[in-house]
Amino acid sequence: MWHCGLTKQLTGTMVSTLPSSTVVCIVGAGPSGLACALGISARNIPFVIVDALETGHSNSRSVGVHASALEALYSTHPGLVNTLVSDGVPSSTIRTVDLYEQLVFEQRLSDLAPYTKFPFILLIPQHTFEQRMHEVLPEEVTHWGKKVVAMCEDGGHYRLFFQSGETLEAQYIVAADGSKSTMRKLANIKFLHPFTGKDVMPDPSDPSYVAADVIFEKPLPPNVPKDSLQIMVGGGGMVLTAPLRSGQKDNEYFRLYLGVPDIPPPRPDQAYLQAVIDARGPGSHAETYPKLKIKTVLDSTRFQSRRGLAERFVHRSPGGGNIMLIGDAAHTHGPGGAQGMHLAICDGCELAEAISTHSGSLEALTAWGGRRRAIARQVIDRVEGIMEVESGKMDWTSWIRLKALRAIHRLPFVGTALIWRISGLVYRESPVAVGNGKADANGDFNSQILK
Repeated sequence: MWHCGLTKQLTGTMVSTLPSSTVVCIVGAGPSGLACALGISARNIPFVIVDALETGHSNSRSVGVHASALEALYSTHPGLVNTLVSDGVPSSTIRTVDLYEQLVFEQRLSDLAPYTKFPFILLIPQHTFEQRMHEVLPEEVTHWGKKVVAMCEDGGHYRLFFQSGETLEAQYIVAADGSKSTMRKLANIKFLHPFTGKDVMPDPSDPSYVAADVIFEKPLPPNVPKDSLQIMVGGGGMVLTAPLRSGQKDNEYFRLYLGVPDIPPPRPDQAYLQAVIDARGPGSHAETYPKLKIKTVLDSTRFQSRRGLAERFVHRSPGGGNIMLIGDAAHTHGPGGAQGMHLAICDGCELAEAISTHSGSLEALTAWGGRRRAIARQVIDRVEGIMEVESGKMDWTSWIRLKALRAIHRLPFVGTALIWRISGLVYRESPVAVGNGKADANGDFNSQILK
C-alpha cells in the first residue's frame, strides 16, 4: 500500500466525474458489488460504484440464485426480486442422472415451501440479473471505465487513485472486483488455496468447462426438462442443461455447462458442443428418446475453476479506514451447486447491514468478516464434494460413489439436509448454523465444521 505523499504524482488536472469523497466506495459492479450497493442505498448511506470496464459485464457465466440470496434482496427491494423471478425460470428440483438417464438423486427444493417464499433455484443469466439491479439504483452512482491503480491510507479514510488521474476518498472500500482483485492486492491480503494454505496460482490441471447459450431443435426430447435444472454425470464430465426465458414464444433456449477433460477452444462452436452432447448428453446412451440437437449457438466461452480463499475479509487502517472483500475477491470455487453468484449476493447484502451498524469500532465488521469467511469455507468444501460427482470419472471409485449416493439419498433426512445447505437457508437462524463452534475474525472454527 502506498503512502499518500507518494501518490500525488498520479493525480492530474482533468475535470473529475467522480465525487472527491464519499462514505462507501464499491469497487466492482458485479453481483456482489451491486447487492451491497442496493443495501447501502436502502439505508441512505452515501456511496459510489466504480468499475474498470467501459460498460457492463456481458460475458458472465453464472446462471443460478438460491433462496437465501433472493430473501436478502427481497428484504430491501421486494419489487426487484418479483421482477427477477418473472425474468427467470424457477426450478423447484435439481435432478442428477447417469449416462443411462437413471436417477442418481434429486434435490426437491419445493420441500422448502413452508420455510421460504422462494422454494427453488432461480435460473437467470448473470447479465440479466445485473441489468435489473442497475435499473433500481440511481444511474449517477455507477462510474464505468474507472480503473484503480493505487491506494493509500489518509487518516480515517482510504484514498483511491485511478488510471484517469482522478482520486476519491472513502471511509469504507468494498473490494468486489473479482478473483484477480486489484483491491485485495493493494491491501496486501493473501489469496490462499483453502486446503494447502499456499498462494493461489493458475494450474493447467484446474478443471475445464464450457458455458454456452444455445437454442435446441424442436421437438425438445422429454428427457430434457423445460422447467428445471438437470445434470448428467459420467463419460468424463458433466452435461448440465438449464432452461432460460428467451423472450420469444416456444424458443428452446438453454444454458449449457459442459465439463471437459482437455482445454477447449476459446469460443467452442456448434460442432464441438454437439459432439460432447452426442457422446455423453441426453439420448447418448439410453435410446428411449431421440438425441438432443443444437439449432443455434448464441454465445459460448471456456473457463477453468480453482479454489481460493482470502486470508481475511476485513482490513482496517490504523486511522480507522476499512476495506472489505466480497464475492470472487474473497473466495472462489468450482461451479457445482450454483453457489458462486448466490454466495456473492449474500456477501454484499450482509455487508451493507454491517456497515450501517458500524460505529467506529471493529466489532460489527469483524463479526461480518468471520461469519462470511466461515460460510465461504464450508461452501468450498461442499462444492468440492459436488464436483467429485460431476467430474464424471469412469473408474471403480466413481461407480461405487454413484451407487452409494443413490442409496444414501433415499433417506429423507439426507435430502432435507442437502437442500437446506444448497439453498443457504441453513445460515439464516444463527451466525453459522452448522458446526459446533464459533468463527473467529478470520472465519476459522475452534471446533469441527460439519460439511
